[in-house]
Order: sequence, then structure tokens, then C-alpha cells
Amino acid sequence: MKIFITGASGFIGRNLLPILEEHDLLCLSHSKDIKSTSRNVKVINGDLNNSDSYIDELVQFKPDCCIHLAWHGLPDYSVKNSASNLNAGIKLVETLVKVKCKKIFIAGSCWEYGEAEGLVDENFNPIDSGVFASFKSSLRIITESICNESDIKLIWGRAFFVYGPDQRKDALIPSCFRDFKNGIQPQIKNPKARNDFVYVLDVVNGIKVLVESEESNGVYNIGSGESSAVWEVVNMVANEMRVPLPFKAFPCLLNGSFADIGKIKKHGWMPKVSLHSGISKTVKYLDKN
Repeated sequence: MKIFITGASGFIGRNLLPILEEHDLLCLSHSKDIKSTSRNVKVINGDLNNSDSYIDELVQFKPDCCIHLAWHGLPDYSVKNSASNLNAGIKLVETLVKVKCKKIFIAGSCWEYGEAEGLVDENFNPIDSGVFASFKSSLRIITESICNESDIKLIWGRAFFVYGPDQRKDALIPSCFRDFKNGIQPQIKNPKARNDFVYVLDVVNGIKVLVESEESNGVYNIGSGESSAVWEVVNMVANEMRVPLPFKAFPCLLNGSFADIGKIKKHGWMPKVSLHSGISKTVKYLDKN
């Protein structure tokens, strides 16, 4: 399959490329930060807000599928940045219609569920989802309309709290690792919060399963299906680094949301990396890099 990918230089993208070796990949980059020696990967420079900067290459490539991961400017969740990314996403989808691409995967977000608590399935109505998630949802609604009119299959993947190698330095686990290395106690704003933490290799394998399936369509949760407290994660990092645990066990009074993964499991996908194992792998990676 010929797959056009945006955001290949990001956290998810860097982990996705190596497992798509059976496919021909064309990666759009706004800089020269994608480095691959694989024969199946070609990198082109272009701007999602200017389809003329890449459409000739795309026409020649003739993509069967697009995986749209890009959302530039994070962690800027402002209206201005979110609106820019929404417009870029719409322009991309319109361009994919022109080149007759028949399958599109777009990275949504668990933040689309807003302040939901407990198990959430793909049909859950959002509660106070906020600016960033509202723009993500807007992109989904607009893209659904375009795809329905153009007979294009849309797969919308809502990954939950993804962690692992190549995650940005200010994320929970890398920042705790850095603080512990420097002999500093991490300043955790909300240790009692509960989230669905899912290892990045499980996420990219979920994306692979969905784009390769002939039956996948619509919205899919990609998570561990379990809820874990932030303080537990911090303690696991400390334990892996052989430093004193910063938190004593205490009941969590806050209930975050976690993924109902029943829909994606029907395609043969299951999370394989436990939280303990994933944190161990991540700490070892950080120690070497």
C-alpha cells in the first residue's frame, strides 16, 4: 500500500515509520527533521497550508491511504494555533480528494471527551472539552462530510495518554526522569489525577491495524483500557531509577476517563505493554539518550 504521512517527525510518527516497512511511504515535512535510510521511505518538504508545495509529488505518488498525525505548535493549545491546524487539516483532506486517495486516518485526541469520568466509548458525548479538543472535533465533523461526499473511508483514532521513547521533554515521565537524575523532587500539580496511560508502540500498532484493515471505519479509541493515578506513574519512574519514592499510597479521589477499547479489539488489536513494562522501557531509553 502507498501511504502518505504527515507528522512523521513527531512522537507518534517516529515510532510508526519503522513498523510500516511493508508499505511505500511518502512523508511530508516542513523541515529536514525526518531522517530515514529505509528504501520504502521518501521525504518531501512542504507546507500543509499550501497544497501547491506538495501536490505534484502527491499526484505522482498516487496514495492509497493518508495518515495525518501533524498538529503543529504543541503544546500551544490556543485558539490561533488550533485554528491554523484546523485549516491545514481541511486543506489536506481537500487535496487528498483531488488525488483520489480512498482511505484517511486522522489522529484525534482523548481530550475530545472533555471532563468525562470512567469508561468512555466512541459515542460518548463530550463534557467541557475545551478549545484544542473542540477544534479537533471540528476537523472530524468537517472531514466526515467531505469523505462521505467523496466515497473516502475515514478512520479517526483517539489515542489516550501516550508515553514512551521520543516523547517531548516536558511530558510527565521525561520530566520526572530529568528531575530524579538531578536530585530534584518532581513538582506534580495533580498527583491524584487518573489517566489511561498507553505505550507508544501499542498506539502505532493500533494505527497500523486500522489502516491495513478493510473493515475499519469511523472513530476508534486507542488506549490501555485501564486507569492509573499520576502518583503511581511517578513512583514507578522512581523505582526504576532506584531513588526514594516521592509518594506514599493514598486513595485517589479524582476519577479520570479511560478507554473502552472493545471496538478496536474486534480488528485483532490488544495493548501488549503493561504500564510497569512500558515505564521500564522508557526509563532505559532516556538513560541512553
